[in-house]
Amino acid sequence: MRTRQFESFVRERCRSGSLTFPEALGLFDHLLHFRDPAPSIITFNFLFTSLVRMKDVSRHYATVLSLFNQLPRPRGISPDVCTYSICIDCCARVNRLGLAFALLGRLLKDRLRAKPIVFTPLLKGLCRDNRITEAADMVFDKMPKLGCAPNLISYAALIKGYCSAEKTIFATELLHKMITQRGEFKPDVITYNTVIDGLCKEGAVRKLLQYIIYKGKKPNVVTYTVVMDALCKKEEIEKAVELLEDMISRGVQPNVVTYSTLIDGLCKMNKLENAMKWLYEMILKGMSPNVVTYNIFMDALCKKGETGKAEKLLGDMISRGVQPDVVTYTILIDRFCKMKELEITKKCLREMVSKGISPSIVTWNVIIDTFCTTDDVMNILVNMVLNHGARDYSAYISLIKAYAQRRNVDGATCVLKRMKQEGLKPDLDAYSPIQEMLLRIGRADDARDLIAHINEKKADD
Repeated sequence: MRTRQFESFVRERCRSGSLTFPEALGLFDHLLHFRDPAPSIITFNFLFTSLVRMKDVSRHYATVLSLFNQLPRPRGISPDVCTYSICIDCCARVNRLGLAFALLGRLLKDRLRAKPIVFTPLLKGLCRDNRITEAADMVFDKMPKLGCAPNLISYAALIKGYCSAEKTIFATELLHKMITQRGEFKPDVITYNTVIDGLCKEGAVRKLLQYIIYKGKKPNVVTYTVVMDALCKKEEIEKAVELLEDMISRGVQPNVVTYSTLIDGLCKMNKLENAMKWLYEMILKGMSPNVVTYNIFMDALCKKGETGKAEKLLGDMISRGVQPDVVTYTILIDRFCKMKELEITKKCLREMVSKGISPSIVTWNVIIDTFCTTDDVMNILVNMVLNHGARDYSAYISLIKAYAQRRNVDGATCVLKRMKQEGLKPDLDAYSPIQEMLLRIGRADDARDLIAHINEKKADD
């Protein structure tokens, strides 16, 4: 087997998630035997990443560092930024920060340009050791001097360090800077949650917004909505409602996303009546619920078993000019499947595809979970969908992925054949799920044959 073909095989084994520790070591040794051309460092990075993601990984961090030292640089296999970042992360995870910084020095000596991903494990390690001042110095001084601008993850790591060290005021100030001054790095929900968790421990959930207001910056609807979403995820619904009332009193008008966020939080806590109250208020204020808002309610109603109300809501949303999407129909199909209502499921599928909406992989997963035990039923449903307009490429790919997730080789290959019969040309999106499935079930020879077939097809093209 040629170098590039073997590299392709190694990468697919890494992607499969079924690679074992002894096999990884064997693949590494085999890679070292290839010359003219030598394997790419990217393939070694695949192997290193797979090793650190394996179960019982505490011993594999040291293995990765050992393999790193065996890379034959004179043959042109030199570590790149990704290689160094993996190894630096390994060092940080086993509390060897000194060695991690030494690797950073080697990276710079190799004249490679450090990226934020290289510094993230160092920041986390410094914060874990309560060396917060050094972490802050790295973010605000050392990284910029090395031409590496901190990113969202860098700031989030420092914020978490501040909160863990009970220095929430510094975390709040940095979050404020991210919101108001660093427009390219908008804090995500995890970052907000980190700060809110710290503030909760101090009994001051709303200190975050109060601090921003104190600084003379008026939080906008996005700021309120993201914080509200974080509160809802923490099941602090009463505080989320207070926050909504507070933003209105300050002259900040909530939008559809704001209301949908609160409604979602209420529905997830089975408070449908309260959620409906905010829906009506939203409509009274002249805002039209969008498909996301309706989907939230439909999901909650279906989970409660109130299918009739969910169907009525579907009619209401259509009458208001809001068109259902794949999520809407998947919610209903999921409920009908749980009820073992084959005919209603078929009707819903038919209506879905008649509107030009192709079932997603989630839709097919729901159906296969219920009806996969009966091949005749599955064939009826698959043929019905493919014969009623949903014959686009994405419909086939979703179905292949759904079969592959369940290791149903016959189902996936039948769909592949159907694609070819319909004149569609399968590409890697179609072949990759089948290839990974074959590797997962131990049919490595078949997987290799498929790789060879794909490569032949590429050569012919």
